[in-house]
Amino acid sequence: MRRSRIMLLMGASALVAAAGGFEAGHAPAGLPSAAASAPAAETAQPSSGSVDVAPPALQNMDLHLATADVQPLVRTVSATGVVAFNELRMAQLSPPARGRIQSIEVAVGQPVRAGQRLALLDNFDLGDTRSHIAAAQASLVQARAEASAAQAAYNRAGELVRIGGLAQSELERRRAEVARTDATTRTREAELQQWKETEQRQMPAGPQDAPANDIASVVQGPANSRGVIVAPFDGIIHSIGAVPGELVDTARQLFSLADLSTVWVEADVVERDLGALQVGETVTVSVDAYPGRTFVGRVAYIPDQIDPRSGTARVRCEVPNPDGALRANMFVTAEIKFPLGRDSIMVPDSALQDIDGKPVVFTPAGPGHFDRHFVRLGLRSGGFTEIVEGLAAKAPVVTDGSFWLKAALMQSSIPDAG
Repeated sequence: MRRSRIMLLMGASALVAAAGGFEAGHAPAGLPSAAASAPAAETAQPSSGSVDVAPPALQNMDLHLATADVQPLVRTVSATGVVAFNELRMAQLSPPARGRIQSIEVAVGQPVRAGQRLALLDNFDLGDTRSHIAAAQASLVQARAEASAAQAAYNRAGELVRIGGLAQSELERRRAEVARTDATTRTREAELQQWKETEQRQMPAGPQDAPANDIASVVQGPANSRGVIVAPFDGIIHSIGAVPGELVDTARQLFSLADLSTVWVEADVVERDLGALQVGETVTVSVDAYPGRTFVGRVAYIPDQIDPRSGTARVRCEVPNPDGALRANMFVTAEIKFPLGRDSIMVPDSALQDIDGKPVVFTPAGPGHFDRHFVRLGLRSGGFTEIVEGLAAKAPVVTDGSFWLKAALMQSSIPDAG
């Protein structure tokens, strides 16, 4: 055991010596370049909680400082997952009636706009329905004409009754005729409305935000039985299920349309982290396809069951994807951040070193002099670690290069050979 410790301390000594032999290009700005040939660090023998480094070696250690700031404590949950289509923005388009596909006007993967024509359909039922509509319109015109004539006859009868030129019974008969023709007119109007509603059901749906008149003008083709299938919203054609000339019915799926402006990220979160998650928390997503780029979204759904095989829950996140960079089935890394409602002292992870199994940080205490502080750690988040005990707020700490101070401290603890 003692032999292993001596070997470890000898290795630390070698590292400190190497720090003294760094090239001048590694020295902090403003230090003389002559320090590149400086000898190994000369360590004094102060108390075991501090270390002194000679100026030449200090210059080549390239130490960096940071402040132990008090920050809002934010916990970060990391998970892997996949990109999926937003199922609330997907459409499975089927023909509204039996018919024959006359043309397919898009291809798989093609972006489409709301209202864009996807296919031309010879609708077998639509022509018959439009014939009924024409007949109902003619019947309505006739009923209105009869109602107008009956009203005019009733008005004339009233004048004749007043001058004694017509019996009261004839006036009552004409009043009944007016009521009958009015009822017939309302019946014809209801029949026409019913056939028009049937026509709308037999025609493909138009864009969600288009007025009804615009939809009708879009879907009516040059022939009485023709209609078109149009995109209900902006999106990408995901699949096509028919070819021109094929007979189809209402059970046949012709197109699958997906809106990729917002996608789902399904992150597999381990059971121990679920209790802290809440709907609406911010999630940051990264993918290998775009190094250095992140996508920000929010937690939309936390499931009520755990996968018994993996011990994880598939948390659904909604992530805006305006340029379509995220694609379905991409593998992602998701970080879900949520505040814990309190502040704490935070230091960069690079400031932490381990001595005898205990975490320590180094603080400057004068030129070439650094104090060691044993600390108790808390949560880690985003490259920072919470200091629960052992360091005051706003204290400067050594970050990059703190390993060399650890090595120098360990070298100073090596007993003399004699």
